Amino acid sequence: MKIKYYGVRGSIAVSGKEFVKYGGNTTCVVVEEANTSVVLDAGTGIRNYGRDLVKAKGITGHKVNLIFSHYHWDHVQGVPFFTPAYIKGNEVNIYGETKFNKSVQDVLKGQMSFINHPVELSGMASKLSFSEIAAGTDLNIGPFRITFLKINHPGSNLAFRVESKSGSFIYATDYEHYSVPDNPLINFAKDASILFYDAHFTPEEYPKYTGWGHSTYDEGIKLAQLCGAKELHLCHHAPEHSDDDIDGIMRIAQAKHDKVFAVQEGWEVEI
Repeated sequence: MKIKYYGVRGSIAVSGKEFVKYGGNTTCVVVEEANTSVVLDAGTGIRNYGRDLVKAKGITGHKVNLIFSHYHWDHVQGVPFFTPAYIKGNEVNIYGETKFNKSVQDVLKGQMSFINHPVELSGMASKLSFSEIAAGTDLNIGPFRITFLKINHPGSNLAFRVESKSGSFIYATDYEHYSVPDNPLINFAKDASILFYDAHFTPEEYPKYTGWGHSTYDEGIKLAQLCGAKELHLCHHAPEHSDDDIDGIMRIAQAKHDKVFAVQEGWEVEI
């Protein structure tokens, strides 16, 4: 199982010399194995994934499986800029949860309505399909078995467990910890090869933002220890946090846990 991080910034994309190391694109993670790719969320990072696909394999013949954890802007804003979706001969299978009586197709139609974007969803020439997912269900795509857990975030959110014979990847961004251990999440992430975890705030910042739906590296370390994750990958870097800020966070975090890493955009890891 290969994992590539195309976007690990939270809330809004950023640019500038102070954000070069960790990157500025919002959330998009691609998991690959046995010629099957699963894309987790479509923040601005999905644009570069689309460019990579076209560059490596040509403009047609792509089968993309895109799964949404939720529909906050930083997780959907890259959809209109995903080039393979506009090209006939490609297939894009889209999975998401119905929320507030809106399906994933409804959400994307609204996002790409003409008042928001010059090309509507119906203008995408690839073969699009839309499927429902929900907490407690399973999804099988190629070598992957993907399960879903509802986690704490305004408007709700889904964590993903992506498993194959190679190992397991837990995708738990946009999550706010509780004051007591989150046993459903601990069990869901048990013995994970990699735990991808929301560390938007520092422990010092967090009390000012209780209820915003994000967590800290300290809480990520606690969860990793409780669930037995082999590695902890911190994500959803705050747009206010520069490379120097995140380097400082890492020095503190790695003094507490030797297998914790702040993810950098462009990283590729294998399980």
